[in-house]
Amino acid sequence: MPFLENVTRGRGVPEERLRLVATQYLATGGSSPLNALNRELIRQLDAALNEIGIELPIYFGNRNWHPYLSDTIDEMRRDGVDEALVIPTSAYSSYSGCRQYREDLEGCQVEFKTLTIKPFSQHPLFVAAQKGILEDYLATHNSIDPRTTRVFATAHSIPSAMASTCEYENQLASICASLQELLPDGPEIELVYQSRSGNPRTPWLVPDVADAIRDAANSDQRLTSIVVIPIGFISDHQEVLYDLDILARDAAVERGLSFERLRTAGTSPHFLAMLTELVAAWTKGEDPNNHIPGSQARCHASCCLSGAEAHAGR
Repeated sequence: MPFLENVTRGRGVPEERLRLVATQYLATGGSSPLNALNRELIRQLDAALNEIGIELPIYFGNRNWHPYLSDTIDEMRRDGVDEALVIPTSAYSSYSGCRQYREDLEGCQVEFKTLTIKPFSQHPLFVAAQKGILEDYLATHNSIDPRTTRVFATAHSIPSAMASTCEYENQLASICASLQELLPDGPEIELVYQSRSGNPRTPWLVPDVADAIRDAANSDQRLTSIVVIPIGFISDHQEVLYDLDILARDAAVERGLSFERLRTAGTSPHFLAMLTELVAAWTKGEDPNNHIPGSQARCHASCCLSGAEAHAGR
């Protein structure tokens, strides 16, 4: 509950809603796996950097739970750090996926020099990681019959007003188009969303994945199977484990459909290679964002606003 209160502070989420979400954590083991997943990623990145002769301390800070970013910054000060590369573990642009990370860092009043990696969804190695997930699936499934199977790519829903100030939808659509290259004979990969929260009267991106599964089952009697690719997430954290592995799966099974959820990109060698490349570029005095197509053109004063800022016309 303390974690959920941190996540929702200032958003007017009723306590009964927080209690409900707390029970969802119990359904997947009682805690988020995200800290452990981040630490494993750090371990792998450290090993990959050491292999190419780069030895750097890697620090880890969270927005909403221990280790808090502010505590991590304090640790870095004590260690005498004077320059740091900041890697938000978020691939797509949006307020919560980009600008808010920068605001968090500014709030810590960091005295040393920092450079922050911008959303990296269009980096060739991230695209390769996403395609590799589907390629691995196809390697064990001779084909996907477009007559009997629907393929959904999922991402976290965000308020529509927030989406209007960033490239979130376009970047997701670009990944879907890259994946579609692996399915030239169909079925069409459909972009859907999940994990919306907040005021139900506020418009968010739709359709919801569970609703899309139900609608597909109701409209096509030939349908027998659902394949879900969580393109919007780096790791198998809580919102993947609960909203997909439980809620979306239940929506399929209730209608007699088989359900397969593919893995997330964070375990891919391509993803690790991308992070290694970006860090290596920084150690050479380069701006690693120059390795991310479109990253320079994406940032301006009115991009990646929060939903409230977008409504206010900032």
